[in-house]
Amino acid sequence: MKTLTKDEKEALSLVQQDVEITIDNVFSSFGEKALKNLKSLSGIFVALYFKIINHDPKTPNWKNKDDVFSTNNYANIVESVVKVHAGYEEFSSLKSYITKHTFLKVENTFGEAIGYYTAARDSGDRHERFYYLVVSELDLLNNFSALEFIQKNNMRRIIIISYTKSSNTEINKENKLNGKLINLGFDTLVVNGLSPASVCEAVYYAKDLKKPTIILANVN
Repeated sequence: MKTLTKDEKEALSLVQQDVEITIDNVFSSFGEKALKNLKSLSGIFVALYFKIINHDPKTPNWKNKDDVFSTNNYANIVESVVKVHAGYEEFSSLKSYITKHTFLKVENTFGEAIGYYTAARDSGDRHERFYYLVVSELDLLNNFSALEFIQKNNMRRIIIISYTKSSNTEINKENKLNGKLINLGFDTLVVNGLSPASVCEAVYYAKDLKKPTIILANVN
């Protein structure tokens, strides 16, 4: 499995710190609990936009761009903040950009990702772009029919990152979520979702598997 160097880990950590400072400054009115929930997702999106996905902030609609789908407002907000840090918008326009790109919850994000994947495959797409779904544990449990479809059709370029507050031990002990996913045929990885480096390394491993994979990212 590909691992990050010490310098790469430190660089991601510094970006994560900057993102969390931005969250504190822009969303100070949200309250302590909400801020903590937002910042707990920073590691996932910093990993995606600063190390994992194939993208060009100067050309948002670039045909080779990997797609990221967020299924709720917390994830949408953090993704928008990280995208500003990644260069999708000037910091002077940060508040207006975030307002424009958040609170746009897509109710059927799994369906949207499947649709994009299917359309690309049917059109003979050979760019090998990946589709990343960032979902809560509840979103995952509520979309088992979509997971069955993804598995049945071997949509290997769909990688699901589900953030959870259950530890590796708790997940295996309760045998609820992980057990159901295994029964569906998914390889599941349980990682520290607060660490961008851990998320990166899990995604690299998932890509090497060449099959649909679910990463359970503990953000507690």
